[in-house]
Amino acid sequence: MVLPFRLRAWRAFAAAALPLAAGACSSLPSSGPTRLQVLSATQDDARLPATLIDLDATTLPEMRAPAVTAAGRPADLRADGDIDRVGPGDVLQVSVFEIGSTLFAPATAAGLSGTSAQPTAAGTTLPPIPVARDGSIVVPYAGRILAEGQTTQAIAQAILARLRGLSEHAQVQVAVRENMANAVFVLGGVKTPGRVPLSLVREHLLDAIALTGGTTGAPQDTTVRLTRRGQSAEIGLDELLAGSPDDVVLLPGDRIELLSRLQSFTVFGASDKVSEIPFQMRTLTLAQAVARAGGPSDRQADASAVFVFRWSTPPNGAAPTPIIYRLNLLRPESYFLSQRFAMRNGDVIYIANARSNQASKLVQIINQLFSPFFTFRELSR
Repeated sequence: MVLPFRLRAWRAFAAAALPLAAGACSSLPSSGPTRLQVLSATQDDARLPATLIDLDATTLPEMRAPAVTAAGRPADLRADGDIDRVGPGDVLQVSVFEIGSTLFAPATAAGLSGTSAQPTAAGTTLPPIPVARDGSIVVPYAGRILAEGQTTQAIAQAILARLRGLSEHAQVQVAVRENMANAVFVLGGVKTPGRVPLSLVREHLLDAIALTGGTTGAPQDTTVRLTRRGQSAEIGLDELLAGSPDDVVLLPGDRIELLSRLQSFTVFGASDKVSEIPFQMRTLTLAQAVARAGGPSDRQADASAVFVFRWSTPPNGAAPTPIIYRLNLLRPESYFLSQRFAMRNGDVIYIANARSNQASKLVQIINQLFSPFFTFRELSR
C-alpha cells in the first residue's frame, strides 16, 4: 500500500508543479532587462526613442566638468565702485573741536577769568546722526547738509564751512559709526548669514564668505551666486580660488548666496543594491561611479552591458534628447575609456542581467517546487 501511495502522490504533485514551472519561465523575477532586450528596444523608436552609442575612442564624449549655470562667472561682473561714500541709513559720528569762543561746549573757568595765557579749548562729540532717506543730515548750528554720495572728509568740510563766523578756529571730524550703505549681504548656506560691512581694505568674494563663518555644506556641492546691479553669476565654491579673476572685489549692495546643489547618479540592475550616490567631487568619471556602485555582480551581471542613460541638451538650446551609452567591461580598453567619461548630475547607470540568470533561477524554482516531494519520500521510507 505504501508504493501505490507514493506513486499517486508523485503523479499528483507533478501535475500541479509542471504548469507552475512553465509559467515561471515567462515571468521569472529580474532586476531589469538583459543586454539583448535593451538593444532590441533601442531599435524600435516607439518602445525606446533613444540613441544608443557604444563607447570607444571615437564616440567618447568630451571630458568636462558639468556646467553650473549659463548666467556667466563672477569675473564677468567686475566693475569699479567706491566703498567710502555715505548713503541713506548710515549713522555718523560728528566731533567738533573749538578754540576760543565755543558753540558746543561751555568755556572753562580759566578762560572766563582771563588768568590763563592759553585760549579756551574744548572738544564735543555730538549724538549719533543718521543719514535721512533724502541723503541729508542735520547738524546743530550748521543746519541741513547733503551727505549722500559724499566722503566723511567732504562732509566735515561742509560742516566746517557752515560754522565759520560762529566758532573760532573750529575743527570737525566725521566718522561712520554704523555702516549700512557700504555693505554686502551673504545668504544661504553659511554659518552666520547677514550683512558684511566693507572697509578700505577692499574685501573680495571669498573674504565675505569667510567673515560669515564659511559654508555649512561640502564645497563641491555648493554654488556661489553673486548678484550685482541686477545681474547674477555663479561658480562652484570648490572652483573659486583666492586671487583668481572670479574672486572679485566686492561693491556696496552686492548679494552673495551659497546654494546647495547636490550632484548624484542612480544605479539599477545587477549591482549590489539599487541606490542614489552623490558625486562628492566636482567631476566624477564613469570608472569611479561604477566602483562606488560596487561594480557588476559576479552572480548575475553581464559585464559587457553597462549602460549610462542620460538626457543630453544640445548646444543650440533645443529640447533635451535621450542617449544611452554602452560600456563593455569585457574589453580591456574599456577601463581606459571609463576614466575619460565624465558623469553628469542625474545620470542613470544600469548594469544588465546575464541571460544565464534566467536558467539558473528556473532551476532554483523547480528545486523549490519539488523539494517537498523528495522530503516526503525520504520520510516515508
